[in-house]
Amino acid sequence: MESNSPSSTSSGLPDAEAARRALGEAAASRARVADSVSSPWWFHSGLGLAFTLVCASISLRWADWAMGPFVLAVLGLGWALKRSSGVSFDRYTSTPDAARIFGAYLLACLALVASGMTLEWGFGVRWAVACAGLVTGVLTVVTGYRIDATTRRELRAGR
Repeated sequence: MESNSPSSTSSGLPDAEAARRALGEAAASRARVADSVSSPWWFHSGLGLAFTLVCASISLRWADWAMGPFVLAVLGLGWALKRSSGVSFDRYTSTPDAARIFGAYLLACLALVASGMTLEWGFGVRWAVACAGLVTGVLTVVTGYRIDATTRRELRAGR
């Protein structure tokens, strides 16, 4: 069955103008999704605070009771983010550049906390884990905003 609409050729395939319109609509849709993947201000701040507090609890020797609330806080923030943004995806590994930034962030956090634990437990430097946690918390906030911006940019570019 042949279509006589102005947007298709005699073979039933869309003409160049219809294809351009479809690509434009796809780009506009990508831009709308990119705008909705931004995290609210409280998400990254909440994660940074949670990491800081759990590291401070290690220095205070209260880690046995702090791990449960820490896990609940992280899961609760993730749940609240999905509810508030309406978009559910793994923002940290969703695009190639975001995954690279997240990998570097994980390595830095691991090195910071391991150094703090070594200093505090191995060399008796009080509050070393808490200080490492504070730096990790700030790094979490800064990296979270950078990953959001990178994800938006890459989604708009179609990656």
